[in-house]
Amino acid sequence: MSEPAPAATAGPGPYAGLRVLDLSHVVAGPFCTRLRADLGADVIRVERRGGDLMRQTPVYFDEDNNSSAFAQYNGGKRLIGIDLKAGAGREVALKLAAWADVVVENLRPGALDRLGLGYVALRARNPRVIMCSLSTFGAFGPLSELSGFGLVAEAYSGLMDLTRQDDGPPTHFGTVLSDMVSGVHGLAAIGAALYRRAATGEGTHIDISAHDALFSMIDQAPAMSAFTGGQRQMGGYGRRHATSVPSGVARVASGEYVAYGMTGDALFARMAAAMEQPDLLEDDRFATTEARLANTSALYERIEAWAAGFPDAEAMVARMAAFGLTAARVRSVQENLDDPHLRERGALQPVEVDGVGEVLMQTAPYRMAGCTVAPGRAAGRVGADTDAVLRDVLGLDEPAVTNLREAGAVH
Repeated sequence: MSEPAPAATAGPGPYAGLRVLDLSHVVAGPFCTRLRADLGADVIRVERRGGDLMRQTPVYFDEDNNSSAFAQYNGGKRLIGIDLKAGAGREVALKLAAWADVVVENLRPGALDRLGLGYVALRARNPRVIMCSLSTFGAFGPLSELSGFGLVAEAYSGLMDLTRQDDGPPTHFGTVLSDMVSGVHGLAAIGAALYRRAATGEGTHIDISAHDALFSMIDQAPAMSAFTGGQRQMGGYGRRHATSVPSGVARVASGEYVAYGMTGDALFARMAAAMEQPDLLEDDRFATTEARLANTSALYERIEAWAAGFPDAEAMVARMAAFGLTAARVRSVQENLDDPHLRERGALQPVEVDGVGEVLMQTAPYRMAGCTVAPGRAAGRVGADTDAVLRDVLGLDEPAVTNLREAGAVH
């Protein structure tokens, strides 16, 4: 068995030397580029005057309009303030696109074209540039003109419909799932585009739709419906899995919840043994997979009544483990922050934040031998690196920087 990849080593990040221009906002684009920054890329983030919308999302931690939400998605980046509607500001952005290997944006389709900063304009300056556009419904197709954000993609995708409990209402996911998923797919697609460019020398324009991304990740339900001409539909998951029966979440006497899961007759036989209810195996309603699918409510009621007899989650998990069954207590986010496992894995790493001190921050979940995967410095105020980027990246002298500032093109 090979040794596991360490959380971090002395080697540089796998994307060290890659130059990224971030023209995005809110979550999907900034998350995509923050992952790339964690992997060692040099990311320059453009913000409008007043800053990104995520700076207005609590918790605030200093007088420079910084927030925990903005910090989560923008650590490790250089921050430059540009007015993209000003001619001189657009020219600065075009020069940065000529410097960049990759440009990421998630404005409404067509918005950058109207500003003179679309892929055609960028490619004219830099034929090798890879531009990744993230949006709710993509740049073409019948829904492409609809406005929307993460929640809209989640509702349209069908995934939210699967979260309902029985005939109850659909529910949110506890995270901006569509933004996260499209950001990760953007990361993967950019990697594919870089591989293609290495072979052909050509850049490309990537079009990522959050709706596409979510729909592509739905398990079983699309295939079930397609293979049966719509005759078989996946029911809502809620606390009870619709096809891997029985798998779900049960409450014990302490009020804690235990998630458990199994598939197939052999594991169901172990469950009956753990419950000391052998009649489950003799009951025609539960004897086969198809029978259990047809009688889910009755079976789950038996299991949940059994679970309620345990004093706490630990007791139920131990009982199921003794019979070779998988189960776990449902934990909170705070428990994960307190658990050393994610820190040892490198999924949580400390970042020094001015005015706050050391804060554990989420890090790209990739462990690679010989590579460092780590968060960079904490996100700063709007335009914290404007002058440095203009001087060091674009080579402008002090009078030129001053002129841009006085014209309002940068801030």
